[in-house]
Amino acid sequence: MATSIYIYDSMKTYEKIMGGERKDPMRECDLIDLYIKKDKLYIITNTSMHKEQPRLERTIVHFRNGKMGEWESGKEKLVTYGNLRYNSKNDRLELFPRFLRKPELDFKIGRFYGDLTCKKPKIDYTNRFYDLQMDRISLILEEKNGI
Repeated sequence: MATSIYIYDSMKTYEKIMGGERKDPMRECDLIDLYIKKDKLYIITNTSMHKEQPRLERTIVHFRNGKMGEWESGKEKLVTYGNLRYNSKNDRLELFPRFLRKPELDFKIGRFYGDLTCKKPKIDYTNRFYDLQMDRISLILEEKNGI
C-alpha cells in the first residue's frame, strides 16, 4: 500500500479530525526533514533505532532512524520553508513550485479537510506529521495573519 498525503486547512481542523489519537506516537510523529532526489520524495522521522532497509523502489521513501545514513549520496535537495504548496485546481502537492512552469515534483493528494480560501496556499512548514499506523503524511496549510 502506498503512502498517502492528507492536507488540513488549519491546525484546529487537524486536532478535530485526529482527536485523542494525537497522543499515540504510532499515530503522530514529527517529520524531521523532506528531501527530493530526481522523482522520489525522502521523508525522515525518528521512530526507530533498529537497522533498517528502506524501500528505495517506492516514490515516497521513509527513513526511520532520523537520518538517511548509508543511502545519502549528496544529490538530495532539502525541501525548506516556502517550497511546499497545495494546488487546489488539480488537487496536488507541489514541491519547489515555479512560476509559469511545472514544479520539480508533485504528488496527488489523498484527502483534503476543511475550506479553501485561495487557489494555491503554502504549507505551514512547522506542522508536518507522519502517521506510522496508516502510512500517511499530514500537512497543514499556512494560516493568514496568524488567525
